[in-house]
Amino acid sequence: MYDLNECIRSLNVGLPDDIARLKAAGYYKEAIARIDRLLAEDWTKTQNSPATNGSAAPEGYVPPENPTPHGVDALREALTVQKEIMRRLPGEYCWTEAEAIARMQERVKGFTAEEFRALDWEGRMDWRFVEGEKRYQERFAETLLATHADLAARKKTPDAPSNKNEERHRLCEKMMQEGSASADITLRTSIRMSDEAFAAALEKARAEGRDTIHVRAWLALPAACPSQSHITLDGFTETPGHIAAEDAPQRTVYWEADLAENRTFGAEYSYRETAVYADPLSFTPDPEQPDFYTGEEAPHIVFTPYLRALAAQLTEGVTSPAEKAKRIYDYVTLNVRYHFQPSYFVHESIAENCARSRRGDCGIMALTFITLCRIAGIPARWESGLAVAPGDAGCHDWARFYIAPKGWMYADCSYGSSMARRGDEMLRRHYFGSLDTGRMVANSAFEAPFDPPMTGFRSDPYDNQSGEMEADGVGLAGEERVTTKEVLRFEEVK
Repeated sequence: MYDLNECIRSLNVGLPDDIARLKAAGYYKEAIARIDRLLAEDWTKTQNSPATNGSAAPEGYVPPENPTPHGVDALREALTVQKEIMRRLPGEYCWTEAEAIARMQERVKGFTAEEFRALDWEGRMDWRFVEGEKRYQERFAETLLATHADLAARKKTPDAPSNKNEERHRLCEKMMQEGSASADITLRTSIRMSDEAFAAALEKARAEGRDTIHVRAWLALPAACPSQSHITLDGFTETPGHIAAEDAPQRTVYWEADLAENRTFGAEYSYRETAVYADPLSFTPDPEQPDFYTGEEAPHIVFTPYLRALAAQLTEGVTSPAEKAKRIYDYVTLNVRYHFQPSYFVHESIAENCARSRRGDCGIMALTFITLCRIAGIPARWESGLAVAPGDAGCHDWARFYIAPKGWMYADCSYGSSMARRGDEMLRRHYFGSLDTGRMVANSAFEAPFDPPMTGFRSDPYDNQSGEMEADGVGLAGEERVTTKEVLRFEEVK
């Protein structure tokens, strides 16, 4: 069966002008209808000929063979992806201005419409047109509260006190003194269809004469990598159909079942996470550097004219690859504002758009760092999984970069930008070269297939942290799945 996620590689092909204009204005229904018409078109019947010119064919006329009877393959793939993007966009941008203001007023004391419009004018909120109306991104309020201390101080329900930053300082100092730090971690994760999605799928199945839904499910597992060891798979809710190899680029456990009733698929696992201290500016780089992981990977790691110009400006007059990487890290962490994002599925040219808009989340910052490093000739690659702390685990992405003779080191631009907002230069500097022990690494590559592959569109075709599901061959979007992450153990290794 054809893997729809492979179409993603043609996303940069773009759209015909009329559909591009409709999409920009947010008229998604008409744009999708035009895509459907194009995908259904038989070019052998609409190619230039006397018939399409409204005249009779000359006697004995035989139409020449069309070399593209169904259209250009890359464009058809791009149209297929764009159709799915536009199907999802209204759910990602769901708040009108009035609804958005009311949402902030529910959370923040004394919040006004004038305050909202000032923040909008400053570009602090992500929005799009949806069927001609301006709509704000689903998590715009969370972005404002996470990145504006004055708004957070006015929250009607204050956040619980946290000592995360103190712990990071303590860990950073330990790593500098001892060279590394380790933690033993046990996690429990699960995935299931939402009850609403399951009921809808079962109703459709019954209309087709079936009593069950064919479900496929994938959950992320810890992968073998330099920072992770002592990996054990402690238990599953039921016997898996397959467990990917420890070194899989996106490691997963997989189940397949015919369900008449909704149920949960879950895993429990343990591992040791070791964070090694590294200062990229503390050694002399080799005069010859490797060229692996320095190429483009469409659709998001692409060397556009704007990114080439930016990389040239950032590295002008700099010869050391470590200094170049530091300039790129500084650019991202000091200039890109943290914003919660819509699902990556609806993004196009992530690094380019981040560098232009100067906003993004952890993965978008990581991809921007990776792309600029590669343009500058510095090997850089993706790594992701979970950020883990006692009692808490959430999705997180970061980058790795390579400088000989030291080898691979880390850059967590999201944490670095957070430290810049706090004025904590020590920790901002720490996350250029080093990480911390609060990680679960599941993915060593961006846009890698699962084992076994998922053939319906993934909720996130680029990364995997919370898991994916298919129901009767159709991939489930984020709101159609329910996922959990539970930290059962987080013990520092003394």
